[in-house]
Amino acid sequence: MQGRLGRTSIVATLLCTLLIPAAGSLADSESRLDKIKADLGRVRGNIDATEDRAAPLQEQVDQLNASMIALRNQLTRLDARLATVEASVRSAQAQIDETQRQIDEIKDRAVEQAVSLYKAGSTETLDALLNAESLSELDARVEMLGVAAEKSTGALIKYGRLRVTIEEQNRELFDRKAELEAVQDAKNESLAELRKMHDRLAPKLEKLEQRLGHLHAEEGDLEAAALRLTQDLEANQAAAAARARGESITGFIWPLNGAITSYYGSRWGRMHTGIDIDGTTGQPIVASKDGTVSMSSSYSGYGNTVIIDHGGGVQTLYAHLSSFAVSAGQTVSQGQVVGNVGCTGSCTGDHLHFEVRV
Repeated sequence: MQGRLGRTSIVATLLCTLLIPAAGSLADSESRLDKIKADLGRVRGNIDATEDRAAPLQEQVDQLNASMIALRNQLTRLDARLATVEASVRSAQAQIDETQRQIDEIKDRAVEQAVSLYKAGSTETLDALLNAESLSELDARVEMLGVAAEKSTGALIKYGRLRVTIEEQNRELFDRKAELEAVQDAKNESLAELRKMHDRLAPKLEKLEQRLGHLHAEEGDLEAAALRLTQDLEANQAAAAARARGESITGFIWPLNGAITSYYGSRWGRMHTGIDIDGTTGQPIVASKDGTVSMSSSYSGYGNTVIIDHGGGVQTLYAHLSSFAVSAGQTVSQGQVVGNVGCTGSCTGDHLHFEVRV
């Protein structure tokens, strides 16, 4: 039954009155589209100009950031050196503590020897052993005085050695810490200056970036508006072109203004259950009549397919679509875009496979 009714379902008889949208409406839409495109060109020009102004500032900021990173790395190395020095200080302090312990052990004996030398009138020897400023000086004095092997001065000599050693270690550590602190202070000053320069540039760069953000947002809005208007124009033009071919005696219009490349009937040993209308991928396809979408999905060899129920047991099918413009359950009106030409499913080229089903 479907085959018999299908053979008579598409009637290409033109009626006297063609339903074509008003030319003024299309002209107005085209005028609006031209204005949007002009505004888009202006905004993109402003974006390019703003990016050109931002580039030198960004380069300066990048250079400053590189310098700051280098300084931070140097400060990190200094911190590591400071940590090493602090570890040396702790080690030296431990040695000092140990030396102090040894001094405490011999202090009484050293005092006794110092008192003995003082009573004996050997103040020169006592001064030589207690006031040397280095180990080499102490050794030279001991050798000169000939007291190195004397038991009466052994504790005093040991005390003098320990005292000189501790003083030298403290002086060395103090100098190293002072040097590192000075270098760190200098680097911190440089870093502070770089930060000041960065702070002077950053607001300018931020202002330009904000402007770019606004311009890009405006660009996006204009692109979206242009796309919507273009789609509307294409839909109106598609509907107008379809209506221009006339309406069948049962109230159907052509879904696509194109040549028929394959008719209904036997083809290649099989039944071709519809007609193929030539088109290009993306070209809008319109509903042949008012109805409700009963399918909008992939459908076996038909590929992406839309089926519209027109009531009274009559449906239209639109196959091989590249994309959908409607969904199942949606009510559509005659001339409304339902999808776009494509070549999904079993097909050999871009076209619309169209069926009227009873």
